[in-house]
Amino acid sequence: VRDWSSDVCSSDLMGMKKLILITIGILAAATCRAQFCGELSVTRRQLCQRGDSLYMDLRIEVSRLAVPASQSWSIVPELSTPDRNAVKLFPHVQINGRYQQQMYRRRRLLSGRFWTERQPYALVDASGKEDVFIDYRITVPYEEWMNGATLTIRQVLTTADRKRRIFSVDVNGAVDHE
Repeated sequence: VRDWSSDVCSSDLMGMKKLILITIGILAAATCRAQFCGELSVTRRQLCQRGDSLYMDLRIEVSRLAVPASQSWSIVPELSTPDRNAVKLFPHVQINGRYQQQMYRRRRLLSGRFWTERQPYALVDASGKEDVFIDYRITVPYEEWMNGATLTIRQVLTTADRKRRIFSVDVNGAVDHE
């Protein structure tokens, strides 16, 4: 009976060990990245005219850790005509990462009742341990220009240094009539 360990060179073992460590490192990096790249989705449930009112019903889903700690997202539903001569901005949903949420609370405490920013429809702390689901329902008086209007979702990304990037998504949009 031969000792097989004498046939294996120590440099071969070091090479295998290095390959295993690199593989583990790549898997760990991919896993950490998945934790910080959350998901955010907006689903149109209803956008219709009934009588003299316009009814909008959206479902906004925010996965935990959807926003990096130093960033925030504002989700702004917008109804507009194709030529953009008429535009209606609806109340926004504010989604804050951990640090942005802390800054928001501090601003509220320091400014008190003199708070001048537009208040959000909903405020989400995306640093939580659970996903958040928002049923965004709003009714506004119907205006004639809304007949040919489409719904667009504006997503405003704000970074820690207050730089903003705007993304627009068309949400399959004309107004339905009932």
